[in-house]
Amino acid sequence: MSAPPHASRKSSTISVWAWAIYDFSNTIFAVSILTVYFPLWISEEVAGSGAWIVNSAAAFAALLVLLTAPMLGSIADFRQKRIPYLIVFTLISVVLTAALGVSGGVVIGVALFIAADLAYQSALVFYNALLPSVARGRGAGKVSGYGTAVGYFGSIFALLTLGAIVAQSDAIRDFLGILGAWIQPGGVTANAFIPTAVLYLIFSLPAFFLVPDPKLREPRPVSILSAYRDVISTVRNIRNYAGMGTFMIATLLYTDAANTAVTNTALYANEVFGMGSSEVTTLILFSTIFAIVGSFGFGFATDRFGPKRTLMAVLVLWLVSILMTAFALGPWMLYLAGPIVGVALGATWTVSRPMLIALSPPEKLGEFFGIFTFAGKVSAVAGPAITAAILLLLGDLGSLAYRISIGTLAMVMVAAIFFMARVPDVRPDPNIEELADDIIMGEDPTGRTK
Repeated sequence: MSAPPHASRKSSTISVWAWAIYDFSNTIFAVSILTVYFPLWISEEVAGSGAWIVNSAAAFAALLVLLTAPMLGSIADFRQKRIPYLIVFTLISVVLTAALGVSGGVVIGVALFIAADLAYQSALVFYNALLPSVARGRGAGKVSGYGTAVGYFGSIFALLTLGAIVAQSDAIRDFLGILGAWIQPGGVTANAFIPTAVLYLIFSLPAFFLVPDPKLREPRPVSILSAYRDVISTVRNIRNYAGMGTFMIATLLYTDAANTAVTNTALYANEVFGMGSSEVTTLILFSTIFAIVGSFGFGFATDRFGPKRTLMAVLVLWLVSILMTAFALGPWMLYLAGPIVGVALGATWTVSRPMLIALSPPEKLGEFFGIFTFAGKVSAVAGPAITAAILLLLGDLGSLAYRISIGTLAMVMVAAIFFMARVPDVRPDPNIEELADDIIMGEDPTGRTK
């Protein structure tokens, strides 16, 4: 019996949500370890030097990702396997996160943090490269949006659940008895680490077993050295991939501006308008709700209008929100800019993945996602460093220095729009989905049964 037409084939609903739920799981790690509880734990352990230690550790982890992400993507392309690497790096990150809960010292804790962050970031290279097979017949934009939106639900879940565990840790320890021996008395933030690892693992399991991982070409043997050579060759010849080099430059610029703006939101609100922690928390949660809306909405827009047009609209939203923040007349304007930032933030990660898929040859998708991660990490280091330098040089200007530092991000975003306008207006190649479908159905691209 002949297979049905490609257009009628779709990836299963279960595989779509299994893929999306992994975004939920890795966001729990990001919120707990990268954003909230590890930094707070370091501050508790090392009074006065916490910020320096955390930022130095994060920068070193980012440097390691810079060196490894493109190579990992290349290995995935050579071997045509992504799920096994996703499982291995996720499990490594889970184990190291749990070990943080019993590390007992800052030096060991920082080493575990760096290794856990590296494994977490490495797993994301393979996770993103699974999108075409999961989106088969459904639209890469919509499915990417599902993942991003579910990830923001994960951030809210993490804040509420882990916050309750830390606050009620003494009561939980008494209830669990000997099983609660890992819980430290006094409600210390370290009590969040083992629950983070458990939740990270539990919500990762559906992706391990239910997400398809089809071969888009015959696997080839590879070594680390040959993987690096392949990446170097690709970068040298990136002009052969229409629009990819320009898109990577645009990516570096808009992720730089976006990440720096988000990172400095709390500081800006406090230093310029004197907003307290509760007001800042309310602003961030308010913006997060709109990030979920932006993830869903712009996912559908990507499939309807194409990733380039949609991403251009997202960058314009970023520009508007940055200008509103820099020239805000009062806190009320931050509450107007906040929802725009939220929509733009959710949309950025939703649309970027289909844009990369549209520009990349199927056989090099993992490698280009690795380079994409590389660009993001360069911006993660450069953005805060430039902002810190501006604040240091203009420190005598008081709150005006903060306005200027945010205002410079508008120029960065204008440059991103300039480069993005020169990227070809293409859409993800349906042949990726069809080829994946052929192999799942037991056929090769020529129609011969295997």
